[in-house]
Amino acid sequence: MGGFYGGLLTESGADITLVSRGESFKTIKEDGLVLSRPDKISFIHPKIIEHISQITEPELLILAVKSYNLEEVARDLGPIVRKDTTVITIQNGLDNDLVVGRILDCEVLPGLVLVAATKTTPNTVVQKGTQKRLVFGPRGGKVTPKMMEIEQIFKEAGIEAKLTEKIENKLWKKFLFVAAFSSATVAGNCAIGEALKNPKTLKVYQDVLAEVMAVGVKEGVEFDPDIFETTLRGAMDFDPSVKSSLLVDLENSRQTEVEALQEVVIRLAEKHGLSVPATRQVYNLVLSYENTH
Repeated sequence: MGGFYGGLLTESGADITLVSRGESFKTIKEDGLVLSRPDKISFIHPKIIEHISQITEPELLILAVKSYNLEEVARDLGPIVRKDTTVITIQNGLDNDLVVGRILDCEVLPGLVLVAATKTTPNTVVQKGTQKRLVFGPRGGKVTPKMMEIEQIFKEAGIEAKLTEKIENKLWKKFLFVAAFSSATVAGNCAIGEALKNPKTLKVYQDVLAEVMAVGVKEGVEFDPDIFETTLRGAMDFDPSVKSSLLVDLENSRQTEVEALQEVVIRLAEKHGLSVPATRQVYNLVLSYENTH
């Protein structure tokens, strides 16, 4: 996600610096960033650094690392951020901003992205579909002029940006989508199109979606009356060849975000005395795969 949105911002002329490590840093530094979209391929040469300690006087930080790396990154950012720095978290999950906010003494805003983009080489990001949304906002709903300025910068980069006063509800809506989407693709070991055509994995999708909705209601979330149907329809309208990042990470023997997805559902369900068997089954499947690979 960092390469995709960072590439768009660089292309628009925004004053932005990417932070990357290892082979990606080396390749982007030498050869630039390749951003492949359905309608165009861009060759971008962004400013890029390898270490967080090289960041100086940041006004805005967009954290695009995986949720399990957030605490480490936040601790590294401690000496870097200023009181007037704004941080936006865009990971899957419900409380990433709170994790960062417990460590950093600055404004931390929750956000979410809706895009299908994959890093295919150390310096190439390929987007499937055309959606490139980025939604963010303050918990409590108090919008400031700086937040509106950030939204405008995103929009000028061609990002479908939305500053909202109801970010908690938006986070839950995205969480519904991702939890069910990832569960079905993992259960079927396939892309979302195939998963939704198979009655068994379609049932996994529907059962997990219903379980997450029930947990959200207990958490005080007010969903739209047709949220089940619209979420399912959104998955059916998605590029059928897309796999969830959870499945892609499993296929590549990488650490997954199961703790920020299925595990959160299980933990909140236990808090409210709810049973979530479909979610738990997917969770156990992921753990079993991780322990044997």
